[in-house]
Amino acid sequence: NMKKLMALLLVMTVALTMAACGRSKKNTAALAGTMEENINKIMQANPTEFMGGVTVLDLKDTTEDGKWALKNFTGLDSADKITDAAVYEPMTGSQAFSLVLVRVADAADAKPVAQQMKDNINPAKWICVSADQVMAAGYGDTVLFIMLDSNMGKTAQSYVDAFKNVCGGEPDFTI
Repeated sequence: NMKKLMALLLVMTVALTMAACGRSKKNTAALAGTMEENINKIMQANPTEFMGGVTVLDLKDTTEDGKWALKNFTGLDSADKITDAAVYEPMTGSQAFSLVLVRVADAADAKPVAQQMKDNINPAKWICVSADQVMAAGYGDTVLFIMLDSNMGKTAQSYVDAFKNVCGGEPDFTI
């Protein structure tokens, strides 16, 4: 009887262990490299036809210009939840395109920060043009925000897919 009980306990333990391993966990991995390096990888994987450039945001700049840049590029009123931010936008002309990467201090804040970005960035911030596709995605402690005019021949999803490839795994969320 004791052998049967031990065997049953062993089988139950193995079954529970296997069930626990099968559950998907929230990604706590950090995306290696700076936001600038990762934007360059995303843009290399899914290039645009226009010449663009990366701007690294100075999150410590509390001047009016610094506050404007933070709000204009990220939609955030404060940098208190992010540690690194960069944006890729056209260098000349009027193309509605903005790709932003931010790193949050706590991965648990990634989705709320992404939602705040999506809710607060102005898709018509350029002269005469407006973005009609807006998406955000998160991987661990990194949030991607993309908005663009679909007349450019690209989709926001194509940049989320490029982000997925740079991350080496599925995003934790897409909104």
